[in-house]
Parts: sequence; structure tokens; C-alpha cells
Amino acid sequence: MMELNGFFDDEGNKIDPMTVKKPSLCLLCKNNDTSDKIENTLCMMTRYDQRNEENFECGAFDEALN
Repeated sequence: MMELNGFFDDEGNKIDPMTVKKPSLCLLCKNNDTSDKIENTLCMMTRYDQRNEENFECGAFDEALN
């Protein structure tokens, strides 16, 4: 049976969002773990896309002011 929901890579393999590591830059971002499901999805996809890169870059980074 084919599953029609979730996250998949370019080869069609299912991605478990809980296994996508969160770079330290994400921990400083005001969008980190926001209640906005779309923003969380976009963040997870950005992290997954750069999972093998030495340096993580995010165009949506917005520094949280504590």
C-alpha cells in the first residue's frame, strides 16, 4: 500500500522529521519550534536539505531577542 502523506526525499524515501538534526543556528532563531506548522515544515526541509553540508545557512534566520 502506498503512503500519500509525510516527507520524502528526491528518491521517494520517507523522512522521519524527528531524525533531522537541528543546527545551533536554529536554536538562536525566533522561528525555532514556532506554533506555525508551515514554518516548522519549511525549517525541517531546509535542515534536511543541508544535512551533509559543513556549514548550515538559512535565509529565513531571524535572531530571537531574549
